Amino acid sequence: MQIFTSVDDIRIEEKTAVALGNFDGIHIGHTEILKNAIEAAKLEGLKSLCYTFSNHPFNFIMHREATDPEAIKLICSEEDKIAMLEEMGFDYLVNVPFDEVTMKMHAHDFFEDILVKKLNAAVISVGFNYTYGTRAEGKAEDLLVEGATKGIEVHVHDAVMYEDKVVSSTLIREMIAAGDMAKTEELLGRPYAFTGVVEHGKSVGKQKGFPTVNIVPEADRALPPKGVYAAITNVEGVDYKSIANLGIQPTFDGTTTKIESHLFDYCGNAYDKNIIVSLKKFIRPEMKFASSDELYEQIRKDCEAVL
Repeated sequence: MQIFTSVDDIRIEEKTAVALGNFDGIHIGHTEILKNAIEAAKLEGLKSLCYTFSNHPFNFIMHREATDPEAIKLICSEEDKIAMLEEMGFDYLVNVPFDEVTMKMHAHDFFEDILVKKLNAAVISVGFNYTYGTRAEGKAEDLLVEGATKGIEVHVHDAVMYEDKVVSSTLIREMIAAGDMAKTEELLGRPYAFTGVVEHGKSVGKQKGFPTVNIVPEADRALPPKGVYAAITNVEGVDYKSIANLGIQPTFDGTTTKIESHLFDYCGNAYDKNIIVSLKKFIRPEMKFASSDELYEQIRKDCEAVL
């Protein structure tokens, strides 16, 4: 998959089938749009292309940094988003920042200058609520009209529903915030996961018989409630049933939010390795105990509950 991170660098000679969207979580609604572009490319002998943003437009417009509590948090990291799009089979990914130029570009100019001239679009796949151009002046219906003038097929997809609600990144963030990992997994089509390099800790858990692999979640990620979770931890391509704590270690007066995962039936050395921790079910909230002995007695009970 060839990746463009600047519109100025785009050089595409072949006709393309383009999936347009923010795709900030790649949920089951996004997947329909993305797969449609890939299928259209195969059917019509085109190159498949995903056009998306490397930042969230709302955060740019509202001048909110990733660490701002009021910023919209990401459902998956940039690295994971790129990996998923590549795995789906896209030939091209245009992953550009939403900036001042994009924000002020009129809808017709976006269609002509980006879709037609830069992306060489022959097919366009979008969701029912897709908007483009300054102040979201362009709608999916406008793309249908514009596309017809250039002989471009435009596929507009209906909403994907879940329990009478439209599947959206906003709904998924609500599920994550509520700690409902089962519904989050259904809406994403995959477990809610964090990827990171295992850092060296103080080995306190190991001394108590509960060694953990620890990673720090990204500052811009949507976090479920602090607490203990049943989890699956992937180390070097192998999944291990696990118990994970998302929190700050209040018993030890910690301040940094970490994910500490204790893997059942694993005895290797995971330090400095890239792992994936998938949170499957919320068990209990994080608590501060009077002593480490009380904490590890509770962890023993937690392990029994998870197993």
